[in-house]
Amino acid sequence: MSEIYDELDRHLPQAGDIARASVPMGMLLAWCARHHLLSEAVSREHETLLLRLRVEEARGSELLIACGGALRRDMFTAAGQAFLDRYYPLYLDEFTGCFAGDPYRVEDNWRSYAEIAGLISRAYHGGTPATPLVERVKRGWRRLFESGERTS
Repeated sequence: MSEIYDELDRHLPQAGDIARASVPMGMLLAWCARHHLLSEAVSREHETLLLRLRVEEARGSELLIACGGALRRDMFTAAGQAFLDRYYPLYLDEFTGCFAGDPYRVEDNWRSYAEIAGLISRAYHGGTPATPLVERVKRGWRRLFESGERTS
């Protein structure tokens, strides 16, 4: 059996159900899929689901469930393994900080994915994980700017 980075069973007591427990891990798995860090075996076995994920018709949580509810080392390429060996111990804290609250209340959608994907990409490309406060301030300004609200 392959080494396990994480599994749904560890999150169920806090999350309350599988759908909520699968969101943080599923978003990371989606990011790995979109960056071609999944093993050939996983890519072959879940080819249709991966295609749906890449065009945003499926979510990472669906892929996680299809893969047995665990992030196993053998699911990833050598580059994926090297990245997760280094990053996964930090990921859940970074995920929680990104969404400033309960990680199991984050909506499982592509908008939420986009928020965490930038932080994952920064870590992958050698950047240091941003502090949650800095990211929250950036998101606040970005939302204000996007909403078009003006202060007088």
